[in-house]
This record gives sequence, structure tokens and C-alpha cells, in this order.
Amino acid sequence: MISPTSPTPTTQLLDGRTVVTFANDWNADPTSKHHVMRRVARTNPVLWVEAAGMRAPQLSSVYDRQRILSKAKAMLRKARPEADGVWAYTPPALPYPHSRVAQIANNALYRVSIGRELNRLDLADPDPIICSFVPQCAPYIRGMPRSFLIYYCVDKWTEFKGYDREVMERGEEELCREADLVVASARDLAERCAQFSDNVHYLPHGVDFDHFAAALEPGPLPGDLADIPEPRVGFFGLLHEWVDIELIGRLADALPYSFVLIGSSSEDLSDLLRRKNVFHLGRRPYATLPSYSRGFAAALVPFQLTELTASVNPIKLREYAAAGLPIVSSALPEVAAHRDIATCVSGDRDWIDAVREAVRTGLDPARRREQSHRVRASDWSGVSARLAALVNAVGVPTAEGRRSA
Repeated sequence: MISPTSPTPTTQLLDGRTVVTFANDWNADPTSKHHVMRRVARTNPVLWVEAAGMRAPQLSSVYDRQRILSKAKAMLRKARPEADGVWAYTPPALPYPHSRVAQIANNALYRVSIGRELNRLDLADPDPIICSFVPQCAPYIRGMPRSFLIYYCVDKWTEFKGYDREVMERGEEELCREADLVVASARDLAERCAQFSDNVHYLPHGVDFDHFAAALEPGPLPGDLADIPEPRVGFFGLLHEWVDIELIGRLADALPYSFVLIGSSSEDLSDLLRRKNVFHLGRRPYATLPSYSRGFAAALVPFQLTELTASVNPIKLREYAAAGLPIVSSALPEVAAHRDIATCVSGDRDWIDAVREAVRTGLDPARRREQSHRVRASDWSGVSARLAALVNAVGVPTAEGRRSA
């Protein structure tokens, strides 16, 4: 069964149990995982486990060699406090998710090292709540003591370049079948998970509303943005395989605006950046994004239409809106469901016309405040409260009702 959720005023999980969550690196750009667990941690201590990689490293890759070194150093450290009620930990692990031997070894390494850290932090719970955002961890947490298992599905993992499709499919199926609760951030993902579970709930992303709404207030612009001519059309996020770089170039050729890109890139941007009205500022701290948004007239979600993006619920959609920015987006299913805050288009002519109109709208302060107000009720606190309500509705067993993943 796939069911909608409704707001609830509390984020308290049953008994205030320790939550062990398996996700990506804590220091990565904030994602739904970070936002939800920061709020869960207000009532439940959270150990954030930086899970082993989703693909085997390529030693010929400079990026992969740096990642191996970084992970190796992290494995030597104890869990570290990262936010109120949140500790991040990188357990020792072999970086070969497809290997049966590595899976068995990592299962033992995870159980011993995570248990040790929970004891050291005085967070020991004979039956913690386990929440996994990533499917490749299924064999690593198998048999780990728990009172409740959540699979929180936020992407179609099988469609990422370089990921082991079989590992992802097998891990996701196992987590769905074993989980007491499955939540998914897109309808497409919820339908996929419902093949293996009868307790699947669609839980769309939220927004750190007050943070981004600060863009509506007067204030200085970052120095690297202030020097760029107005009007500015902005994008922030990862510039990876799903972003239509060529589309951005065609828009820059057709319109007399400055196109400002914020975020790290795994793509070749050399051709795009030959244009004098395209600016790539690189990754910027999350705390500064409202200041950059203040200087934009409109914002883009220029994603390619693929099997991957059919399941994407872009976090930036509501962040742009909270900052008051008119949005022009590719016709992604999850964006199309929110036409009150975004214009979905396809074809260069429609893109050009829509961006032109968005810039005109974005120069009107009153229209920007109206846009921000539309997502006021979508704060991440509400998302976390709905997650807690779903957990509480199922019920977390006491020690006598102990389960193993």
C-alpha cells in the first residue's frame, strides 16, 4: 500500500530510542538525509554512519584515490559530534560492494565498530532504530540488533553511472522486504518499493524555510556575485550527469542575462564557460546560499529527462521557492506536481520564453514574497514529524519484542 501522510505536531519517536542511520558523508552538501536527521536528533540521539561506497574504486582515478585516502583517515577516527544530538562515524570497511567476501567482512566490522562507538558515546541501546538511506548497506547491517528498521528511499540507485546495478537492486529489495516502514521521496520510487513491501509511504522533500526566506530581506551580496552583471539567473547544486549542460549554453546564447552556477562539477564545463555570460563559482557553503539567491532574478532546474530524473524530487525546488525565486524546470514528474511554484517546459523556444518571464517576475519584490509563502508549510520539521508519526503508528517493540535486520 502506498499512502499519503498528514502533518503531526511532534517529531518524538517512541521511547526516544537511539537512531543509527546509514547515509553518505556528513560533510557532503546537505541533502534530505541531513535535514531529516538533524530534526530527528532533537528528540532522539543519532549516530550517522558514513556508509561504504556504492561502487568499486578505480585506482586509475585521481578522485577515487583521494576518496580512498580520505576514507582511510576517517576510519581511524572515533565518532565525532557534528550537530546537536548527531555524531558522525566512518566504520572500517572494504570498498568492494559487489564482493561476497567484502560483504561478510563489512557485516562483522560494522557490528563491532558501531557497537563500540555507541557504548563509548553512552548511546548504547540494545534495540536501536535503524534507518538506511542507501541500499548497498543491506548485507552490512544484516543481523544487527534493532527494534525497528526504516528504508528511506530518495533516489533510483540503479540508474547512477558507475554504480553496481545488481548490488543496488538486491540491496533495495532486501531493505524493502525487511523494513518495518518504507518511505520514498517520489511517487515513482514509492511505486517501485511497493513491489516488495505493503507499508510504503510517499514523503516528499521539505525545505529549511527560514534559512532560505532570509533571501527576501535586504542585505549585501557575496563579492563574487556582486561583480556579475544583472539580471542573474541562478542554479545551485551538483553539476553532475543529470544536469543538461548544453541546454544552459543554449539559454545563455539566446538571452541577455548572466547565468550563475554554484556547485561542484563532475562534468566538463569548458565549452559552456567560453560564453561571457556564464559564471561557475564552484561549491559554496550552505549557509551562504540565501545571500546568493538574493542576487538572482530567477532559478533553473535544467535536468535531463532520464530514468534517473523521473524519480528525482529536487530539494532545490523548494529552496528556490522559499527564497522567492521564480523557477523554470525540465518537465520532471515531481516538479510537474508543483506548478504553483515552478514552470515546466520542454523545447528551447519554451525554455527561452519561460526564463524571460521568470526574470520579469523575479524583479518584483511582492511577487517574490508570494512565491516564498507558497512553501512556508513545507519545512523539514513537518517532514520529520510525519516520519515520526509513521514510525509511531507501526509501533517500536520493547526489548522483549526485539528484532534483527
